[in-house]
Amino acid sequence: MPFPVNPLQILPTVQKAAQSSLQWSVDTAVFVVGLPTRVAALLDEAEGLVRQVSGVVDGAARAVAAADAVIAACATLVDRTAVVANETEVVVATAARSAAVADELLGIYQPLALAAAPLASQFVDEISEDEVHAAVRLFDQLPELTDRMTALMPILATLDTVSPEIHELLEVVKDVRQAIIGVPGFRFFRRRGEDKLGEGE
Repeated sequence: MPFPVNPLQILPTVQKAAQSSLQWSVDTAVFVVGLPTRVAALLDEAEGLVRQVSGVVDGAARAVAAADAVIAACATLVDRTAVVANETEVVVATAARSAAVADELLGIYQPLALAAAPLASQFVDEISEDEVHAAVRLFDQLPELTDRMTALMPILATLDTVSPEIHELLEVVKDVRQAIIGVPGFRFFRRRGEDKLGEGE
């Protein structure tokens, strides 16, 4: 048969349980009372975080826009670089062709230049200032000389047909002279003519 419980023995336990329950109730009440403040603080912190995140997002958007602008500028620069590279290739090809032509001309004219160098030196040494001026005047008169030669060329072209006639005329004059010299008294008349000419002078 169990022994009856003495109320005095369980009183401390009940008191501790009551104190613990009361403390819990007080703590719970204090927590519940302070909960709105904590919730408001958490909301404020959350709003601050949202603002910070919004700022970060805005900064990221601006960075993305700036990156897009840089990418577009780089693309434009790449296009221009490609154009410049193509133009450079054309210039290089043209320069290569020019260099090849220059080498070819140099190969052709270098021996001539070396051979003509002594003659050119002699020409420079011997030519005078008066000769240079005369050459300049001759060049100045070349247009007029060209016009006159153009007018004279048809006449010169007819000399081939006139030349035999001139020779025949000279032969006739020679024959006439010989015939006149053979006329009796020709010398007398000749001296008389010379005397008349002398008196006239």
